[in-house]
Amino acid sequence: MRVFGEGQKGTTEENMLKIAIVENEREDADLLETFIRRYEKETGVTAEVSRFEDGELFLLNYKTHYDVVFLDIKLVGIDGLETARRLRVIDQEIVIVFVTNMAQYAIRGYEVDACDFAIKPLTYGDFYLKMRKASRHIRRDAEDIIAFKTTSSVVKISASGIYYIEVMKHDIIYHTAGGEIRTHGTMREVEERLRPYSFFRVHHSYLVNLRHVWSVKGDIIVVSGTEIKVSRAKKADFLQAFAKYAGGGYRI
Repeated sequence: MRVFGEGQKGTTEENMLKIAIVENEREDADLLETFIRRYEKETGVTAEVSRFEDGELFLLNYKTHYDVVFLDIKLVGIDGLETARRLRVIDQEIVIVFVTNMAQYAIRGYEVDACDFAIKPLTYGDFYLKMRKASRHIRRDAEDIIAFKTTSSVVKISASGIYYIEVMKHDIIYHTAGGEIRTHGTMREVEERLRPYSFFRVHHSYLVNLRHVWSVKGDIIVVSGTEIKVSRAKKADFLQAFAKYAGGGYRI
């Protein structure tokens, strides 16, 4: 369990806030880091800060352990919005805060589920409020986060953000809020890994998240808008599991 807030002390891995700054203006990046260090002293939160001058460099060196990214919209090369879109493919949990002098673009942050945006020139008072809000958005329960390898990267998602998983030949396809993610493996391995969460194997090819089941009609269930057939052998057990989940028996 990682909880960030005021009054915390220490420098252990468990209470360290990992922050990325993606900013091509050195003075603005320096100012942000100065604010972060002041925030550390005032709140007791310890921060590890990494700085990047452009979005492509950030994504090339991306590590899924970041908690928060302060991302300028106006960058050399790909802009901050495109950087955020690509970031969401590999990490749906990181908290994004846009820092920009182009207020007219900030509203587009909803497209990438941004937590907030700050307008330059940034003051410490404004930064403090943004930092407090970002801290509240950081997932408290790290056990819900699942990291796994694809053919080209490491992807981090929350178990609750997975709608359902299907197996197609030797590919495992995760259908998530951020789109499809393909990996290699077996459904048995995935089922075992997700056993602590609200998942049920409804068919030899499908594992569904019960929290995203919209309706059940006969042998068809609707999972976040997609119709999936429940096998005859699994139907009775599925209905029992779903009734138990609806009654609060499953972990969410």
